[in-house]
Amino acid sequence: MPTPDPKAAATEFDNWADAGRAESMAVGHQGVTEAAIRNWELHGASTVLDVGCGNGWAVRELVTRGAGRGFGVDISPRMIEKAQQATSGDVRFGFQVSAAENLPMENGTISHLLNVESLYYYPSPKEALVEWARVTAADGVLAIVVDLYEENPATHTWIDALDIDVHLLSAPQIMSMARDAGWRQVSSEQVLDPRPITPKKDFTISKYWPSYEMYLDYRQTGALVVHARR
Repeated sequence: MPTPDPKAAATEFDNWADAGRAESMAVGHQGVTEAAIRNWELHGASTVLDVGCGNGWAVRELVTRGAGRGFGVDISPRMIEKAQQATSGDVRFGFQVSAAENLPMENGTISHLLNVESLYYYPSPKEALVEWARVTAADGVLAIVVDLYEENPATHTWIDALDIDVHLLSAPQIMSMARDAGWRQVSSEQVLDPRPITPKKDFTISKYWPSYEMYLDYRQTGALVVHARR
């Protein structure tokens, strides 16, 4: 499988932002993300970072839940524009264009790091996990949410449906990379999307969902969530 190209990914995600997909992705990922962070303790001293933040919806949610500062990075300039526009004038937020493997943060400055549905787009997920460990403070926490992974075969059609290259990673692979990168207490779970399942009569076949049965398999398998602590 070819290595993902960050320039191609940035262009694709800019197109998604212009097409309104940032907002639909926020809605689509909200339920499993809330499950992924359900045990996070947030307070005024908490500094959160969402890598691959899109329009910044999760960062805004984490600050609403009590974090003192919220940062987001994304490889797409158009996504970052949307995030900046939504928080303009609010000094609690900071959004920058950045690759996941080369963050514009100092060592040990982040207490909670989130990554939603973007790990498989990176040229080197392993290098990203090492970089995330660098910026995370001792005892800081990590949550990774992934829909496209080896143990969720219904999503494998996305590999050909997407216009950019991706990795197909398994839960054990991601957990092993996290441990090698210096994360500890690494664990995983599969989380179901709490939204109602679309009835067959309302379902539309697409290149992502060639059949209703594949969609049902996806919903019944759920997203992979990997947890870790620094």
